[in-house]
Amino acid sequence: MNTTTEQRQTCKSPGQILRELGISPSDSFTNPTSTSRGMAAVSSEPGAFPRTSSSKTGEILVSKNIITESDLNEAMRRKRQQPTKYLGQILCEMGIPQSKIVKTIYFSNKRKKLGEILVDNNIITDEQLNDMLIKQRHQKSMGMHKHLGTMLTLSNTITEVNYINALSAHFSMPVVSLKNFKVSSSLQKAIGEQYALKNRIVVMSNTNHTLTVAIADPHLSIFEYLEKAMPKGKHILFCQARSAEIEKCLNEKYDPFHMVLYR
Repeated sequence: MNTTTEQRQTCKSPGQILRELGISPSDSFTNPTSTSRGMAAVSSEPGAFPRTSSSKTGEILVSKNIITESDLNEAMRRKRQQPTKYLGQILCEMGIPQSKIVKTIYFSNKRKKLGEILVDNNIITDEQLNDMLIKQRHQKSMGMHKHLGTMLTLSNTITEVNYINALSAHFSMPVVSLKNFKVSSSLQKAIGEQYALKNRIVVMSNTNHTLTVAIADPHLSIFEYLEKAMPKGKHILFCQARSAEIEKCLNEKYDPFHMVLYR
């Protein structure tokens, strides 16, 4: 397997994060004490993948009437100012539903599959991908289905960071760190605490116009369900986070005995 150059992770202040998400720091949380809990920082992950062609993506969305030419021009203007962001991420911040973006790109056959992204970025070889796809089909025929990324990670073919960055590129989602983030009941209730627990979702912030959540295993059905639940004039921004960090955040809040060792 090819290895990527490890880079030091950089973290930004809560104010920087909120401004980049298009949220005013003054109204970032429903609970004013949340700021002191350690707002999740957008991370510069090791081995982050280069952005794909934004103009082609934009043209597809315009042709399908998901966005207007004016929307695309504004999004491209913002991208020139913030070149490290995905076009899809910027459009989500502008209020375009993430599920519509993902679904449109998917059905236009222009969105690269997870395995293709990993091959294109020299994380795995074509041979490794084909071997794993054969194993995946074999397991599925026996009634056992696992995501390709999960299989590659469990077999140590790729690292968790490789997987997260591939998902980020696949869904046009920013990668965030939940290190030291404290889950708030009032924030979780914005999508329903039971639903958040079942789908392992952490609500990071909630304003009058934007709900920002972190998820480890993004899925179109989750995008659609939560977007439909949003009141008129409010949109939801999905972010990619490490599964271990989400589990730690949720366990600390809802399972106070998770650290107890039984003998």
